[in-house]
Amino acid sequence: MSAKVSARRTAQPRWAVALADKAQHRLCRRYARLVARGKPTTKVIGAIARELVGFLWATLYLREHAAA
Repeated sequence: MSAKVSARRTAQPRWAVALADKAQHRLCRRYARLVARGKPTTKVIGAIARELVGFLWATLYLREHAAA
């Protein structure tokens, strides 16, 4: 990880960094598995994007409930 990214992450809440790491690992793994199985790249990207929306929703949901 670059110094810029590390510096940016230190200013973020721990739960947000943990969720971002979880999303990064899961989505990279899923992309590699789907491509290795021979799925068309456009479909793989669509599936990854759909799952990324779920992580974005979780981030917003947790942020809203952490403030409450």
